[in-house]
Order: sequence, then C-alpha cells, then structure tokens
Amino acid sequence: MNTTTQSPCIVLSWSSDTAGTRKPTLYICIMATIIHTIFWIHFLFYSSIRQRGMFWLYVYLLTDLFLIFRFFLFYGQRISMICVPRSARTILCYFEAISKIYTNVIQSYILLGLNVCRYIQIVFNRNVYIKNVRSLILSNLAIYIIPMLNIIIQFLVNWTQLWRQLGGICDIKYMSVYVQIFNIFIVYFIPVTLNIIFIFLCIRFISSTGNIRNQQIINNRRKFHMRLVIQSVVFYSIWLILWSPFVLSFQFVNANTSVGIVTSMLNYIQIALDPAIVAIIDMRFYKAWKKTFTKIIRKRKRQRQTLPTKITEATKRY
Repeated sequence: MNTTTQSPCIVLSWSSDTAGTRKPTLYICIMATIIHTIFWIHFLFYSSIRQRGMFWLYVYLLTDLFLIFRFFLFYGQRISMICVPRSARTILCYFEAISKIYTNVIQSYILLGLNVCRYIQIVFNRNVYIKNVRSLILSNLAIYIIPMLNIIIQFLVNWTQLWRQLGGICDIKYMSVYVQIFNIFIVYFIPVTLNIIFIFLCIRFISSTGNIRNQQIINNRRKFHMRLVIQSVVFYSIWLILWSPFVLSFQFVNANTSVGIVTSMLNYIQIALDPAIVAIIDMRFYKAWKKTFTKIIRKRKRQRQTLPTKITEATKRY
C-alpha cells in the first residue's frame, strides 16, 4: 500500500545559473527604484509638474514601476524558496510569462497617445487634456484592454503555449510563424511607424509659416512647439534603442538564453533611465530638480559655516 502523500505546495526556485544571470538586472532595478523614487517625490512636492499635459508620461512611468515591482516579486520569490500552493503555481507562471511583454506593448501605445495629443496640440492648437477628457479615458482603457484580449485569444486557440522549465523563467512559446509575424506588426511596426509619422508631421508643421507674417509670432510659435518636438524625439529615440531588442526578439528567443537575458537587461536599463530623461528634457522637471539640488547645496554650506562657530564657542568655554 502506497502511503506517500503529495505536498499541498511546491517550491518555485531558480537554478544557481539562472539566479546568477539575474544579478546584474537586480542591481539595475535597485538603481531604477532610487531614480523613480526621486522623480515621484518631486511630483508630490512641486505643483508646477502636476499638470494634465503630462498625463501620458505619468501613465507610462507607472508602467515602469509595475515592471520593477514585477522583477522584485519574482526574484524574491525564487531565491527565498517560498512554497507556493499548487493551484497558484500555474497562475504565477502565466503572470510571469505574459506580464512583461504585455506591459511593453501598452508602453508603445501610450507613447503613441502622447505623440498624437502633441500633434493635435501643435497643429490644431487644441488642449485635448481639458477639452477631450472622455476620449483620453476611453483611449487609455482601449490601450490596456485590446493587447490583453489579443494575448488571451492566442492562448485559447492554441496559437501560443506556456513554456516552463524546472529552475528557469516561465516564458511563452509561439506555435506558428504567421502568429509571430502578426504579433511583430501589432507590437512593434504599427506603433513605431505611427509614432514616427506623427513626430514628422509636427516637425513639418513647425517648419511651415503658413499665412503668418509677424516674425515674432512665428519665432515664439516655433520655439514653443520645437521644444515639445525635441522632447518627443529625444525620449523616443533613446527608448527605441533600448526597447526594440527585447520586443523584436521575445517571440524567437527564450527568456532563459543569453540573448534573452541581455535584451531583458537593456529593457530594464531603459526603465531606469526613463524618469531621468523626462526630467532633463522637460524644463518643468529640470527647474524642479535644479531647485532641489540648490536647496541641498545651500543647506550643506550653512552646516559648514555653523560648525566652526560651534567649535570656537566650545573652545572659549574651556
């Protein structure tokens, strides 16, 4: 008679090799946490940067926080050797496999929403953040819902399968080349192409003077609009360089391979740099950061000035 009983839970852990390859990403995520924390502290204390026009950027940076949280969650779980209920094991594995690419997909469309709104603001001189609030909310919901439906449908019709290996990271396996081509268009080529088109249309509009004859008006308009376009171009270029390798390779390369690890690391470097780039290229954030550093420097100078005075007073007493 067999008296062995199955354990109600199972330990999810990484192999020593997998844990070792994730160490650099851990350090990147720690730095990313510090940078993002500084960014959001400024958001709380400076009203000048709490504006509706920053809506898409704030939504985008919140997805960065989710990806950082996701990494710490699974890293902590795997190295802590936590015993997970068997019923939750599959759910966690699906979440690990799907959540990163899903978040990266919605990030590309969030940036598209940002560039579309800037195009409307520049070309039509319309503040969509005040006049089209309902459209903003609906488009934001669509960005979250449609990619998730796409992933769910592909699993239901068996176009994709869950890939898991003992001691490794849960990943997605794609069953057809046609599905991979379809995903590349949806995930990469459509949002990237549309983003480039809208940025180009903004640049072309700024370059044209139209029927405006007053040179001062032309110069002021160009200066304001050019600043918006430069912000978009700089941010989008850096984002595209660090984001593209992961999004282009995720269907063809397993997350546990060296290529998968490197592309994932580049993705987390981009996450760490995002708030710093926004703070540098946007004058509102630049002024807020500058004000903070100025206060810190002044406080240190005061401490240095008061220290010799206290020492002198103590010497006189003796």
